[in-house]
Amino acid sequence: MLSTEEIEARRFAARKRELVERVLPVVEAMLERGGGYANITVDEIAKQSGMARSSFYRYFSDKHDLLIALGAPALEAIREAAMRPWEMAPDVTREGLAEELLRTMEDYRPHTPLLAAIIEASTYDATAREYFLAGFDQIRDGVAAHIEAGQEQGFIYRDIHPREMAGWITWMAERGMSALVAEADEATLRRLADSLAAIVWRAIYDGHELTSRSAESATQRRNR
Repeated sequence: MLSTEEIEARRFAARKRELVERVLPVVEAMLERGGGYANITVDEIAKQSGMARSSFYRYFSDKHDLLIALGAPALEAIREAAMRPWEMAPDVTREGLAEELLRTMEDYRPHTPLLAAIIEASTYDATAREYFLAGFDQIRDGVAAHIEAGQEQGFIYRDIHPREMAGWITWMAERGMSALVAEADEATLRRLADSLAAIVWRAIYDGHELTSRSAESATQRRNR
């Protein structure tokens, strides 16, 4: 049986989730109008969400705490999307990589205003900065693990540093997503995906040798 404290904690968490769902479209609409998250006030958020100011501060310590709660589902979706291209190995092809990167960009784009607000807040709020960096550290670590595994299996260059290369790829992609993807039309988005695939392909994979080794690897797995 749950204790009174546990019951209250669950009620609090459920109510906070309800408020996050109510406030999210309000904040996104404010961000779409421009001006940045720094210029949005708690009073504006509370008023347009139909929430008492006292209720806001019961569930959120400040507007940056709210931003983290709003951004959590978006960052999780982006982390999942960002790791999909790395799950194709060892049978990855450049064309397949480009298609998966296109899917990642399409998944990223709806979250652009909210992510931009988190990035903005991370420049002046320590909690937001820690949260944002932790999310991208997870992506970098996942990419580094893929590179290490690929080096062991022989389909990724052995003379590159996994963690450092993963850092370059992760942060280059994050900046590119923020600066290039948000306003791109469909044709441009596909060219962006093809271009990023070319960069990654030439940076870590062995080109034509990868194709033959991947086919051989796939055959060996089927014959086990």
